[in-house]
Amino acid sequence: MEHENKLYVTETKIGKKAPLFEMEAVLAKGEGLERFGSVDMEKLLDEGKWIVLYFYPLDFTFVCPTEIREFNTLYPKFIELGAEVIAVSTDSLHSHLAWQNHELGRLDHPHAADKSHVVSEAYGVLDDEKGIAWRGTFLIAPNGVLKHLSINHGEGGRNVEEILRLLEVFKNEIEGKMVPCGWKHGKEFLTTK
Repeated sequence: MEHENKLYVTETKIGKKAPLFEMEAVLAKGEGLERFGSVDMEKLLDEGKWIVLYFYPLDFTFVCPTEIREFNTLYPKFIELGAEVIAVSTDSLHSHLAWQNHELGRLDHPHAADKSHVVSEAYGVLDDEKGIAWRGTFLIAPNGVLKHLSINHGEGGRNVEEILRLLEVFKNEIEGKMVPCGWKHGKEFLTTK
C-alpha cells in the first residue's frame, strides 16, 4: 500500500500574524444586489476588533446552515465581546444571496465569497480536489495575531457556543489573566499566590 505524504504549508500559524484579506461579501444591510460589498480584515483590526473567521464547505447543504444560523443567533454576543464574525466559502456572492433569500435566512454578519480559493488556501482549509473549504474556525486578536484555530474534516459540525467561550478566554488571557481548563464566564481565574 502506497501513502502519499506531502508537506502542506499554509500562511497561518498560531501565535503569528494572520494573513489578512479584503473579500467580496453579502452584507447585512440593503436589499437585493445592493447588499454586495466587501469586508476588510485589516480595517476591522485597525478598529480594535477581534475577528472570528469561519469557513464552511458549500451553500445549499445540510450541516452548514445549522452552524451558520447558530453563529447568526449568537452574533450579538460576539459583538458585545468586540468581535466581528465573517462566514467564508468558495461559493459566489450570487449563491450566498440566493441561499439567504430562499432558505438560510438573512445574516447579520458578512458572508464572504472566496471564489479564487486564495483565502481558503492561506488558512489551510482548502480541499484542492473538491475546490471547497473545510470547516475552519480562526480567532484573530486586534493586534493581528492568530490566537486559535480548529479545522474539521467531513460533516461534523462545530460548537458555536464553544467558539464564543474561546473568544472570551483569549480576551482574558491577553488582559493578563490566567484562564484555567474548562473556564466559563463568571468563574474564577488562576492566581499566582
